[in-house]
Amino acid sequence: MSGSSVAGGSLTALAAEVGRDLERLDYFSPGWVRSRDGVFDVVIVGGGQSGLGAAFGLLRERVRNILVVDENPAGFEGPWDTYARMITLRTPKHLTGIDLGVGALTCRAWWEAQYGSAAWGALDKIPRGAWMAYLRWFREVLGIPVRNDAMVRLIEPQEGAVHRLTLEGGETLLARKVVLATGIQGGGEWHTPDFIRNNLPADRWAHTSQAIDFDALRGRRVGILGGGASAFDNAQHALNAGVAQVHVHIRRPALPTVTTPTWTTPPNTRSPTLS
Repeated sequence: MSGSSVAGGSLTALAAEVGRDLERLDYFSPGWVRSRDGVFDVVIVGGGQSGLGAAFGLLRERVRNILVVDENPAGFEGPWDTYARMITLRTPKHLTGIDLGVGALTCRAWWEAQYGSAAWGALDKIPRGAWMAYLRWFREVLGIPVRNDAMVRLIEPQEGAVHRLTLEGGETLLARKVVLATGIQGGGEWHTPDFIRNNLPADRWAHTSQAIDFDALRGRRVGILGGGASAFDNAQHALNAGVAQVHVHIRRPALPTVTTPTWTTPPNTRSPTLS
């Protein structure tokens, strides 16, 4: 289905179109995996965009007995409404992925259903808040089973080709397979240099991954250590919030002019501008 066919419509109409598309793909047929009492076929750790996409991929293959667990409250999975502070996504709006080729599930279809095709044509990049709203809709319209406020503390292999996941508080889950969709947070802990952590009071600094009260910084000068994307995201966010000055400090003699991930993507999907 083309996204333009729902232009000017509503999310209710789009949800119905999603249902029809999935029915044509035999999405609602019974699962084929032999069940085991008390054991999930797959548990996905992380309910952000990758976790939701993985869950839809499994459900589309009729692997039904799955669960997504996420440490955050419902609707705040991933960075988009927490510590991400860019105005728009950095990727081109036409890139698709978690829709798995179902046109009615694309962000374009979701956008056009609310604002029309002309609004999509005029859009440069997808606003960050709109992307999170789309992900919430994606989860809801597909009925993806997500358990929020559930932090996984330990994953252990068990006899019988299963894994035991221990949650914060001691509850355990059993799964045949575990998918880690932990995003950027899966790369290790957030790092703050010791000379900051050990020499400044806690109310004088914050890591970009934390909640920051920018209103309390109105009229003040703010220093940012680091010259990556999140540094400039936070700089513009601070200035828009009324901070008087922002000084970005970087160790390199000059700013990088090439975005490394750009060169790991196929040429036909690269953005013509730097991220």
